[in-house]
Amino acid sequence: MFANLVQAHPSMASYGLSLPPDSVQRLMDQRWHHALDSVFAANAQLNTKNVIHAIHKPHFFKDSTAIFYLLNGLVLMLGFIRLSNAKYFQLLWAVFRSQSSSGRSLKEKLQSATVWNLLLNVFFVFSLSAYGYLVIERLMPHRAGSLSPEMVFVLLFVGVSAVYLGKYLVIRFSGWAFRVENVTEHYLFNVFLINKIMGIALLPMIVLLAFAQPNVAQGALLASGLLILFLLVNRYVRSWQVFGSFFQYSRFHFFTYLCASELLPLAVLMKLLVRGLA
Repeated sequence: MFANLVQAHPSMASYGLSLPPDSVQRLMDQRWHHALDSVFAANAQLNTKNVIHAIHKPHFFKDSTAIFYLLNGLVLMLGFIRLSNAKYFQLLWAVFRSQSSSGRSLKEKLQSATVWNLLLNVFFVFSLSAYGYLVIERLMPHRAGSLSPEMVFVLLFVGVSAVYLGKYLVIRFSGWAFRVENVTEHYLFNVFLINKIMGIALLPMIVLLAFAQPNVAQGALLASGLLILFLLVNRYVRSWQVFGSFFQYSRFHFFTYLCASELLPLAVLMKLLVRGLA
């Protein structure tokens, strides 16, 4: 009974439809296949001729928490000095631009700001230590990882502090022993003036070295090197103006003094640090 009621394959004639000729059916099939092939060809995911490589580059985790908080501390410290005494910053830049004797009154005003000079000197030590650590990390990453970032920074901070504190004490003692306190005072003023400017100028470079992409960090490293070179040359020019009467007959003695008091301590510090990281 059910076989008479249900047809598994109903014919089109039972609905009043006529079958198309075979040629028409083949043409319709060709158009359908062509349209389907067009859809597959237009879709990159369905097109089997195009091979898609989904390559994910490995992203290694780098813990920058310590340097992040250090940079925050440096920015807050510099902002505190700047907002607490805005005239001090104006005076600092004015003295830096003036290298002649006409800026003597400005120097006396700057020297009278003892507290702010001390704070900015401490800021310079922090800034130079952070810059030294980031340079080591960029140039020698395999060695920088042998010690914790905190330990490397502490070693740099202690080393830079010892170098400049020892330099200050030796020059003060030499000025007292040879009775040239006025000359040594002017020299120390120029040294720490350039240090203050260097500490402020290195802060944006430190941020780029810490968090920028490698190509940007390489440019920041080159720019910071040129900046430090310019400031050191400026310091040496000022030193020559101070010590000119002592070395007017031999510039070689001035050069040997620079190597012994300026370059040698920092070179020894970096050598000891690199050897300790090996």
